[in-house]
Amino acid sequence: MTYAEFNENKKSINKDESLRISLFDAARMIVEGARPDSHFYKRYDAFFVDYSFIGLLIHQNYIKVITPQFLRAKSQSNRYDAEKNVLNRLSSATGCMSDFDLVEGSLRVEQNWSMLSMCASLCVQAGSFVAGDGGAHLPGFPEFTRFLGHNSSRGKKQRILAELKHHLNFKISSSRQDLRMMYLPALHSKFYDLIKSNCSGAAIDEMDVYGLDRDDLFENFDQFFMKTSGLAHNKFGDIDSKMKAAFTREYNKATHKHQALVSEQGMTKKRGARTSIDGENNEHIDDESDEEEDEKKIQAMFKKRGGKKKASKSKVNGGK
Repeated sequence: MTYAEFNENKKSINKDESLRISLFDAARMIVEGARPDSHFYKRYDAFFVDYSFIGLLIHQNYIKVITPQFLRAKSQSNRYDAEKNVLNRLSSATGCMSDFDLVEGSLRVEQNWSMLSMCASLCVQAGSFVAGDGGAHLPGFPEFTRFLGHNSSRGKKQRILAELKHHLNFKISSSRQDLRMMYLPALHSKFYDLIKSNCSGAAIDEMDVYGLDRDDLFENFDQFFMKTSGLAHNKFGDIDSKMKAAFTREYNKATHKHQALVSEQGMTKKRGARTSIDGENNEHIDDESDEEEDEKKIQAMFKKRGGKKKASKSKVNGGK
């Protein structure tokens, strides 16, 4: 074999080429389709650079490849046929990504790893649809997937919704979906109107009826606030800080003994401020004397330490 023949066959026999490309380069190679320098098997192997993550990157970036094609189709003379062609290819690519999600779910849940090759084929097929016959170009650097951030926010909101359901369970019996869609918007507007109209006492009484605390109103309710065009955007976070402070002071004056809050408010943070909830009998132990005694003990300890240091210094100086 001559040196020229070796150079011609170098690309086809190089086994480590797919190992040298990064995750983002692999995603770009797949979504750009059948370009002259990337045949089917090369794009297929690119999926296995990181098969657990490459699908998310393709899902995030495949629409960016076809967007410039749609804009060019709008400027053509037969724009309707051209736009229809682009949209049909986009629909086919979306179907491939939907099938990929179903197959990957089966792969992860049922441990059916024989479907991994099908996942790779579906990703390559989605890239071929959006890129077209001659391939296309992905503008800019491949964007990192937003799924991870959205999934984290979704988990956080599910946890907050479970806490609200626990608090409201004494008065409201519903599923999480009904609580989110029906009860929370009504309670949001009700408590917001009471606080804005300086009816803090009435708002606190209603909170005790439903088993809600201050954090539920000012922090958790706004997590499920949906902006709607044509309606006022009333959020607890937009309330004036002075009004919030006044409401907080009045809220802290009272004792909230609702059944849903017993496990969370049975022990306060301050030492000695235990609250025993026995229906009507509630005894609060004043901890100011304990705090004063602790401060005196700490001051006495520092004085002792300071006296020891002075005595040791005097001994050292006398020895010299």
